[in-house]
Amino acid sequence: MAVTAGVLWGLVPIVLKYLLSVCSIGTIIWFRFTTSFLVLVAVYAVKDPGSFRVIKKPPLLGILAGVALAANYYGSTMGVHLTSPSNAQVLGQIGPLLLTVAGMVYFKERLNPKQKIGLVLTLCGFIFFYQDQIRGLLIDRGTYIRGDLWIVFGSSIWAVFAISQKILVRRMTPQQANLIIYAVAALVFFPQVKFNEFGQLPWLGWALLCFMGANTLVAYGALAVALKLIEANQVALVVVLNPIITMACMAFLSAHQLGWLGVENITFVGYLGAGAMLAGVGLVVAYAKQVGSSSEMELNDATGSRRD
Repeated sequence: MAVTAGVLWGLVPIVLKYLLSVCSIGTIIWFRFTTSFLVLVAVYAVKDPGSFRVIKKPPLLGILAGVALAANYYGSTMGVHLTSPSNAQVLGQIGPLLLTVAGMVYFKERLNPKQKIGLVLTLCGFIFFYQDQIRGLLIDRGTYIRGDLWIVFGSSIWAVFAISQKILVRRMTPQQANLIIYAVAALVFFPQVKFNEFGQLPWLGWALLCFMGANTLVAYGALAVALKLIEANQVALVVVLNPIITMACMAFLSAHQLGWLGVENITFVGYLGAGAMLAGVGLVVAYAKQVGSSSEMELNDATGSRRD
């Protein structure tokens, strides 16, 4: 499930880069969440109509998760729009890193030696990658920095979403949680929808917009199941690998000089920095202390829930 989410997320920024050339940010994000919500509604209407009770009185944690995911989508999409898909994916790994750190803070754990090495690698990799991007900028520096700030914002708020969802799926099924999250996120972006854009989309735009809707449903459905079955740090470790998919696809597509794609200017030093950063984040999340039974009981007591 975690691998499925990681692969699908690796394709998202590339598809977004095209859609942003024919559609506004608010319309794209609203369509993604609304499509996912309606599909879940159709499934539950046939499979288990009683599941809709969670919509009547949604828990505050579900509303928080929905708002956090909406904010994550906006920050990440703005980052792709202002910079590039690969840049957005590499810097976006701050999210899994913060998720692991938040888990350590909650359970009062200390960094082990391998995690300390990982943090140093992450910092060094970030410096090399960032400097490489700054030196080879093909856009205005101010635009690039604003894009990076949006990426950092989106990544940081993703950690809030993941932690909220991790607790939420202890009270209900993963897809019930997503039913609330998608509904809240769709409502957040409804005021920004430009409905006239739907009538102006080319066939490729419609195809990719539908792909993005399906991507949201499948990727976050897989993530919810993964968070229920294994520890959050194990999920984050798999998610860390999705920038590799993005950079490989970008390297292939850039050779075809597609106008909507823009041009990425990553040198060997930049790829080295990106690799070091991903390796560092991987070390931090891979060697985070597994949540044991006592910690599990502590979290259950804190949330008033139990494992199904």
